[in-house]
Amino acid sequence: MNFAQVIGQYYTKESLIQSVQKGRIPHAQLFLGKTGWGGLPLALAYAKYISCLNRTETDSCGECSSCRKYATFTHPDLHFSFPFPREKGEKSSEIIGEWRNAILDNPYMGILQWMQVLDAEKKQANIPLAECREISKSLSLKPFESEFKILLMWLPEYLGKEGNSLLKLIEEPPPNTIFLLVAENPDKILGTIISRTQSVRLKPIEEEALYDFLIKNEKLEEEKARRISTISQGDYTLLTDLLTETESPYFELLKAWMSICVRKSMPEIVAWSEHLGGFSKENLKGFLLYSIEILRGVVVFPHAEEIIPWAGRERVFIENFNKLTYSINDMELIVKNIEMALSNIERNGRVPLVLTDLSYVIARNLKK
Repeated sequence: MNFAQVIGQYYTKESLIQSVQKGRIPHAQLFLGKTGWGGLPLALAYAKYISCLNRTETDSCGECSSCRKYATFTHPDLHFSFPFPREKGEKSSEIIGEWRNAILDNPYMGILQWMQVLDAEKKQANIPLAECREISKSLSLKPFESEFKILLMWLPEYLGKEGNSLLKLIEEPPPNTIFLLVAENPDKILGTIISRTQSVRLKPIEEEALYDFLIKNEKLEEEKARRISTISQGDYTLLTDLLTETESPYFELLKAWMSICVRKSMPEIVAWSEHLGGFSKENLKGFLLYSIEILRGVVVFPHAEEIIPWAGRERVFIENFNKLTYSINDMELIVKNIEMALSNIERNGRVPLVLTDLSYVIARNLKK
Protein backbone atom coordinates (compact mmCIF):
# COMPACT_ATOMS: atom_id res chain seq x y z
CA MET A 1 0.00 0.00 0.00
CA ASN A 2 1.35 3.43 -1.01
CA PHE A 3 0.67 6.71 0.77
CA ALA A 4 -1.35 7.73 -2.29
CA GLN A 5 -3.80 4.91 -1.52
CA VAL A 6 -4.37 6.10 2.05
CA ILE A 7 -7.41 8.39 2.14
CA GLY A 8 -6.62 11.84 3.53
CA GLN A 9 -4.46 12.19 6.68
CA TYR A 10 -2.29 14.66 4.77
CA TYR A 11 -0.48 16.14 7.77
CA THR A 12 0.39 12.73 9.23
CA LYS A 13 1.61 11.44 5.86
CA GLU A 14 3.91 14.44 5.46
CA SER A 15 5.27 14.01 8.98
CA LEU A 16 6.03 10.31 8.40
CA ILE A 17 7.68 11.00 5.04
CA GLN A 18 9.86 13.71 6.57
CA SER A 19 11.02 11.39 9.35
CA VAL A 20 12.34 8.96 6.73
CA GLN A 21 13.93 11.57 4.50
CA LYS A 22 15.73 13.17 7.45
CA GLY A 23 16.86 9.82 8.83
CA ARG A 24 14.98 10.36 12.08
CA ILE A 25 12.79 7.29 12.27
CA PRO A 26 11.72 6.57 15.88
CA HIS A 27 12.37 2.94 16.76
CA ALA A 28 8.89 2.51 18.28
CA GLN A 29 5.73 4.35 17.22
CA LEU A 30 2.14 4.00 18.36
CA PHE A 31 -0.57 4.95 15.83
CA LEU A 32 -3.68 5.92 17.80
CA GLY A 33 -7.15 6.46 16.34
CA LYS A 34 -10.44 4.82 15.36
CA THR A 35 -10.15 1.97 12.87
CA GLY A 36 -12.01 3.96 10.23
CA TRP A 37 -9.46 6.79 10.41
CA GLY A 38 -6.83 4.64 8.73
CA GLY A 39 -4.12 3.79 11.26
CA LEU A 40 -3.38 0.39 9.70
CA PRO A 41 -3.19 1.68 6.08
CA LEU A 42 -0.88 4.48 7.24
CA ALA A 43 1.43 2.06 9.05
CA LEU A 44 1.52 -0.25 6.02
CA ALA A 45 2.35 2.64 3.67
CA TYR A 46 4.98 3.92 6.11
CA ALA A 47 6.67 0.52 6.37
CA LYS A 48 6.72 0.24 2.58
CA TYR A 49 8.23 3.72 2.24
CA ILE A 50 10.96 2.94 4.77
CA SER A 51 11.93 -0.22 2.87
CA CYS A 52 11.60 1.17 -0.68
CA LEU A 53 14.87 1.12 -2.64
CA ASN A 54 13.95 4.05 -4.91
CA ARG A 55 11.59 6.16 -2.82
CA THR A 56 10.52 9.56 -4.12
CA GLU A 57 9.90 12.73 -2.12
CA THR A 58 6.25 11.83 -1.72
CA ASP A 59 5.85 8.06 -1.92
CA SER A 60 7.29 4.59 -2.55
CA CYS A 61 8.33 3.86 -6.11
CA GLY A 62 6.05 0.83 -6.40
CA GLU A 63 8.44 -0.92 -8.81
CA CYS A 64 11.57 -1.99 -6.93
CA SER A 65 11.98 -5.54 -5.56
CA SER A 66 11.00 -4.35 -2.07
CA CYS A 67 7.79 -2.67 -3.26
CA ARG A 68 6.78 -5.72 -5.27
CA LYS A 69 7.02 -7.88 -2.15
CA TYR A 70 5.17 -5.29 -0.09
CA ALA A 71 2.37 -5.41 -2.66
CA THR A 72 1.49 -8.87 -1.28
CA PHE A 73 2.89 -8.23 2.23
CA THR A 74 5.43 -11.02 1.80
CA HIS A 75 8.62 -9.02 2.36
CA PRO A 76 10.94 -11.10 4.61
CA ASP A 77 11.76 -8.08 6.80
CA LEU A 78 8.13 -7.18 7.47
CA HIS A 79 6.73 -9.05 10.47
CA PHE A 80 3.09 -8.97 11.58
CA SER A 81 1.46 -9.57 14.93
CA PHE A 82 -2.28 -9.39 15.57
CA PRO A 83 -4.98 -10.83 17.86
CA PHE A 84 -6.50 -14.20 17.06
CA PRO A 85 -8.54 -16.88 18.88
CA ARG A 86 -6.71 -19.72 20.62
CA GLU A 87 -8.40 -22.27 18.36
CA LYS A 88 -6.36 -20.94 15.40
CA GLY A 89 -2.99 -21.71 16.98
CA GLU A 90 -0.40 -20.16 19.25
CA LYS A 91 1.36 -17.82 16.80
CA SER A 92 0.14 -15.38 14.17
CA SER A 93 2.48 -17.00 11.64
CA GLU A 94 0.12 -19.99 11.61
CA ILE A 95 -2.65 -17.90 10.01
CA ILE A 96 -0.52 -15.32 8.17
CA GLY A 97 -2.14 -16.26 4.85
CA GLU A 98 -5.61 -15.32 6.09
CA TRP A 99 -4.22 -12.08 7.52
CA ARG A 100 -2.54 -11.04 4.27
CA ASN A 101 -5.69 -11.72 2.27
CA ALA A 102 -7.80 -9.79 4.78
CA ILE A 103 -5.70 -6.61 4.70
CA LEU A 104 -5.32 -6.81 0.93
CA ASP A 105 -9.11 -6.89 0.73
CA ASN A 106 -9.77 -4.21 3.38
CA PRO A 107 -6.91 -2.49 5.24
CA TYR A 108 -9.54 -0.43 7.11
CA MET A 109 -11.09 -3.50 8.74
CA GLY A 110 -11.85 -3.70 12.45
CA ILE A 111 -11.56 -6.57 14.90
CA LEU A 112 -15.09 -7.82 14.17
CA GLN A 113 -14.40 -8.02 10.43
CA TRP A 114 -11.16 -9.86 11.16
CA MET A 115 -12.91 -12.39 13.39
CA GLN A 116 -15.51 -12.91 10.66
CA VAL A 117 -12.70 -13.70 8.23
CA LEU A 118 -11.56 -16.38 10.67
CA ASP A 119 -15.14 -17.61 11.12
CA ALA A 120 -14.68 -17.03 14.85
CA GLU A 121 -17.16 -14.27 15.72
CA LYS A 122 -18.07 -15.92 19.03
CA LYS A 123 -14.47 -16.55 20.11
CA GLN A 124 -12.18 -14.45 22.29
CA ALA A 125 -9.11 -12.99 20.58
CA ASN A 126 -5.78 -12.12 22.18
CA ILE A 127 -2.04 -11.92 21.54
CA PRO A 128 -0.65 -14.78 23.65
CA LEU A 129 2.71 -15.29 25.33
CA ALA A 130 3.84 -17.74 22.63
CA GLU A 131 3.35 -14.98 20.06
CA CYS A 132 5.48 -12.59 22.15
CA ARG A 133 8.26 -15.16 22.27
CA GLU A 134 8.02 -15.60 18.51
CA ILE A 135 8.36 -11.83 18.08
CA SER A 136 11.53 -11.79 20.19
CA LYS A 137 12.97 -14.67 18.18
CA SER A 138 12.15 -13.12 14.79
CA LEU A 139 13.55 -9.71 15.65
CA SER A 140 16.78 -11.14 17.01
CA LEU A 141 17.80 -11.99 13.43
CA LYS A 142 19.50 -9.55 11.08
CA PRO A 143 17.48 -8.02 8.21
CA PHE A 144 17.42 -10.24 5.13
CA GLU A 145 17.13 -7.65 2.39
CA SER A 146 16.27 -4.19 3.72
CA GLU A 147 18.17 -1.82 5.95
CA PHE A 148 15.46 -2.27 8.60
CA LYS A 149 13.30 -5.08 9.89
CA ILE A 150 9.84 -3.91 10.88
CA LEU A 151 7.28 -5.37 13.28
CA LEU A 152 3.74 -4.12 12.66
CA MET A 153 1.51 -5.03 15.59
CA TRP A 154 -2.21 -4.46 15.10
CA LEU A 155 -4.28 -3.81 18.23
CA PRO A 156 -1.72 -4.15 21.05
CA GLU A 157 -4.72 -3.75 23.39
CA TYR A 158 -5.05 -7.52 23.10
CA LEU A 159 -1.62 -8.15 24.61
CA GLY A 160 -2.82 -7.75 28.18
CA LYS A 161 -0.21 -8.56 30.80
CA GLU A 162 1.71 -10.62 28.24
CA GLY A 163 2.99 -7.30 26.93
CA ASN A 164 5.39 -7.17 29.86
CA SER A 165 7.54 -9.75 28.09
CA LEU A 166 8.17 -7.26 25.24
CA LEU A 167 9.10 -4.22 27.34
CA LYS A 168 12.86 -4.64 27.20
CA LEU A 169 12.75 -5.49 23.49
CA ILE A 170 10.77 -2.32 22.71
CA GLU A 171 12.98 -0.15 24.89
CA GLU A 172 16.28 -1.58 23.61
CA PRO A 173 15.58 -3.24 20.25
CA PRO A 174 18.26 -4.92 18.12
CA PRO A 175 19.97 -2.59 15.60
CA ASN A 176 17.81 -1.40 12.69
CA THR A 177 14.57 -2.67 14.23
CA ILE A 178 11.34 -0.65 14.06
CA PHE A 179 8.11 -1.23 15.99
CA LEU A 180 4.87 0.10 14.49
CA LEU A 181 1.90 -0.44 16.82
CA VAL A 182 -1.62 0.39 15.59
CA ALA A 183 -4.19 0.87 18.34
CA GLU A 184 -7.68 2.22 19.00
CA ASN A 185 -7.87 2.46 22.78
CA PRO A 186 -4.74 3.55 24.70
CA ASP A 187 -6.56 2.96 28.01
CA LYS A 188 -6.30 -0.79 27.39
CA ILE A 189 -2.57 -0.79 26.62
CA LEU A 190 0.04 -1.22 29.31
CA GLY A 191 1.32 2.19 30.37
CA THR A 192 4.86 0.81 30.28
CA ILE A 193 4.45 0.09 26.57
CA ILE A 194 2.99 3.52 25.80
CA SER A 195 5.87 5.21 27.63
CA ARG A 196 8.35 3.41 25.38
CA THR A 197 6.75 4.56 22.13
CA GLN A 198 6.28 7.82 20.26
CA SER A 199 2.60 8.50 19.69
CA VAL A 200 1.17 9.29 16.25
CA ARG A 201 -2.30 10.60 17.09
CA LEU A 202 -4.68 10.43 14.17
CA LYS A 203 -7.64 12.66 13.50
CA PRO A 204 -10.80 11.89 11.50
CA ILE A 205 -10.20 11.76 7.75
CA GLU A 206 -10.65 15.15 6.12
CA GLU A 207 -14.13 15.63 4.62
CA GLU A 208 -12.71 16.83 1.29
CA ALA A 209 -10.56 13.70 1.05
CA LEU A 210 -13.60 11.49 1.50
CA TYR A 211 -15.53 13.59 -1.01
CA ASP A 212 -12.75 13.21 -3.59
CA PHE A 213 -12.60 9.46 -2.93
CA LEU A 214 -16.34 9.09 -3.57
CA ILE A 215 -16.18 11.13 -6.76
CA LYS A 216 -13.10 9.43 -8.23
CA ASN A 217 -13.40 5.86 -6.94
CA GLU A 218 -17.12 5.35 -6.47
CA LYS A 219 -18.25 7.64 -9.33
CA LEU A 220 -21.00 9.19 -7.21
CA GLU A 221 -22.93 12.29 -8.14
CA GLU A 222 -21.57 15.40 -6.44
CA GLU A 223 -24.62 15.98 -4.24
CA LYS A 224 -24.69 12.42 -2.89
CA ALA A 225 -20.89 12.38 -2.44
CA ARG A 226 -21.07 15.61 -0.44
CA ARG A 227 -23.84 14.31 1.78
CA ILE A 228 -22.12 11.01 2.56
CA SER A 229 -18.69 12.57 3.12
CA THR A 230 -20.23 15.06 5.55
CA ILE A 231 -22.26 12.69 7.70
CA SER A 232 -19.57 9.97 7.79
CA GLN A 233 -17.68 12.15 10.30
CA GLY A 234 -14.26 11.29 8.95
CA ASP A 235 -14.76 7.55 9.42
CA TYR A 236 -14.17 5.35 6.37
CA THR A 237 -15.98 2.41 7.97
CA LEU A 238 -19.13 4.47 8.46
CA LEU A 239 -18.75 5.87 4.94
CA THR A 240 -18.79 2.37 3.42
CA ASP A 241 -21.89 1.50 5.46
CA LEU A 242 -23.63 4.62 4.17
CA LEU A 243 -22.46 3.92 0.65
CA THR A 244 -23.96 0.44 0.57
CA GLU A 245 -26.77 1.35 2.96
CA THR A 246 -26.00 -1.91 4.74
CA GLU A 247 -27.68 -2.21 8.10
CA SER A 248 -25.68 -3.55 11.01
CA PRO A 249 -25.95 -7.26 11.84
CA TYR A 250 -26.78 -6.06 15.36
CA PHE A 251 -29.95 -4.24 14.26
CA GLU A 252 -32.45 -7.05 14.84
CA LEU A 253 -30.86 -7.82 18.20
CA LEU A 254 -31.16 -4.18 19.31
CA LYS A 255 -34.73 -3.95 18.02
CA ALA A 256 -35.76 -7.06 19.98
CA TRP A 257 -34.00 -5.79 23.12
CA MET A 258 -35.71 -2.40 23.09
CA SER A 259 -39.09 -4.06 22.42
CA ILE A 260 -38.66 -6.29 25.47
CA CYS A 261 -37.60 -3.33 27.62
CA VAL A 262 -40.56 -1.18 26.50
CA ARG A 263 -42.96 -4.02 27.33
CA LYS A 264 -41.16 -4.45 30.66
CA SER A 265 -41.29 -8.21 30.20
CA MET A 266 -38.94 -9.41 32.91
CA PRO A 267 -38.97 -13.13 31.94
CA GLU A 268 -38.02 -12.14 28.38
CA ILE A 269 -35.28 -9.85 29.70
CA VAL A 270 -33.74 -12.71 31.65
CA ALA A 271 -33.96 -15.08 28.67
CA TRP A 272 -32.49 -12.46 26.32
CA SER A 273 -29.60 -11.79 28.72
CA GLU A 274 -28.85 -15.50 29.03
CA HIS A 275 -28.83 -15.79 25.23
CA LEU A 276 -26.22 -13.02 24.89
CA GLY A 277 -24.14 -14.74 27.54
CA GLY A 278 -22.99 -17.10 24.79
CA PHE A 279 -21.55 -14.29 22.67
CA SER A 280 -17.81 -13.56 22.48
CA LYS A 281 -16.53 -10.48 24.29
CA GLU A 282 -15.78 -8.79 20.94
CA ASN A 283 -19.33 -9.36 19.70
CA LEU A 284 -20.83 -8.08 22.94
CA LYS A 285 -18.68 -4.96 22.82
CA GLY A 286 -19.61 -4.39 19.19
CA PHE A 287 -23.31 -4.77 19.97
CA LEU A 288 -23.26 -2.41 22.96
CA LEU A 289 -21.22 0.22 21.10
CA TYR A 290 -23.68 -0.01 18.20
CA SER A 291 -26.58 0.41 20.67
CA ILE A 292 -24.97 3.56 22.09
CA GLU A 293 -24.60 5.10 18.63
CA ILE A 294 -28.21 4.34 17.68
CA LEU A 295 -29.56 5.75 20.97
CA ARG A 296 -27.50 8.89 20.53
CA GLY A 297 -29.08 9.17 17.10
CA VAL A 298 -32.48 8.95 18.80
CA VAL A 299 -31.63 11.97 20.94
CA VAL A 300 -30.29 14.05 18.05
CA PHE A 301 -33.01 13.21 15.53
CA PRO A 302 -35.75 15.63 16.72
CA HIS A 303 -33.32 18.54 16.61
CA ALA A 304 -31.15 17.86 13.55
CA GLU A 305 -32.42 14.89 11.58
CA GLU A 306 -30.40 15.90 8.51
CA ILE A 307 -27.11 14.95 10.19
CA ILE A 308 -28.27 11.46 11.23
CA PRO A 309 -26.06 9.02 9.25
CA TRP A 310 -28.46 6.09 9.51
CA ALA A 311 -30.62 4.96 6.60
CA GLY A 312 -33.19 2.28 5.82
CA ARG A 313 -34.72 0.35 8.70
CA GLU A 314 -32.27 1.83 11.20
CA ARG A 315 -33.51 5.32 10.42
CA VAL A 316 -37.13 4.17 10.65
CA PHE A 317 -36.33 2.63 14.04
CA ILE A 318 -34.88 5.95 15.25
CA GLU A 319 -37.96 7.83 14.04
CA ASN A 320 -40.31 5.38 15.75
CA PHE A 321 -38.27 5.40 18.94
CA ASN A 322 -38.99 9.11 19.26
CA LYS A 323 -42.69 8.27 19.65
CA LEU A 324 -41.87 6.84 23.07
CA THR A 325 -41.96 9.08 26.13
CA TYR A 326 -38.51 9.82 27.46
CA SER A 327 -36.45 12.79 28.59
CA ILE A 328 -32.90 13.73 27.68
CA ASN A 329 -31.91 12.79 31.22
CA ASP A 330 -33.52 9.36 30.76
CA MET A 331 -31.50 8.72 27.61
CA GLU A 332 -28.27 10.02 29.15
CA LEU A 333 -28.79 7.61 32.06
CA ILE A 334 -29.42 4.71 29.66
CA VAL A 335 -26.27 5.46 27.64
CA LYS A 336 -24.23 5.88 30.83
CA ASN A 337 -25.41 2.48 32.06
CA ILE A 338 -24.57 0.82 28.74
CA GLU A 339 -21.06 2.25 29.05
CA MET A 340 -20.86 0.89 32.60
CA ALA A 341 -21.99 -2.51 31.35
CA LEU A 342 -19.22 -2.42 28.74
CA SER A 343 -16.70 -1.71 31.48
CA ASN A 344 -18.04 -4.54 33.66
CA ILE A 345 -17.87 -7.00 30.76
CA GLU A 346 -14.28 -5.89 30.11
CA ARG A 347 -13.51 -6.79 33.73
CA ASN A 348 -15.02 -10.25 33.14
CA GLY A 349 -18.31 -9.59 34.92
CA ARG A 350 -20.91 -12.33 34.44
CA VAL A 351 -22.63 -11.29 31.22
CA PRO A 352 -26.23 -12.44 31.95
CA LEU A 353 -26.24 -10.58 35.28
CA VAL A 354 -24.72 -7.43 33.78
CA LEU A 355 -27.21 -7.37 30.90
CA THR A 356 -30.22 -8.19 33.09
CA ASP A 357 -29.40 -5.28 35.40
CA LEU A 358 -28.83 -2.99 32.41
CA SER A 359 -32.16 -4.02 30.85
CA TYR A 360 -34.02 -3.24 34.07
CA VAL A 361 -32.55 0.28 34.02
CA ILE A 362 -33.67 0.77 30.41
CA ALA A 363 -37.15 -0.60 31.14
CA ARG A 364 -37.59 1.80 34.06
CA ASN A 365 -36.66 4.81 31.94
CA LEU A 366 -38.81 4.14 28.86
CA LYS A 367 -42.57 4.52 28.60
CA LYS A 368 -44.93 3.56 25.78
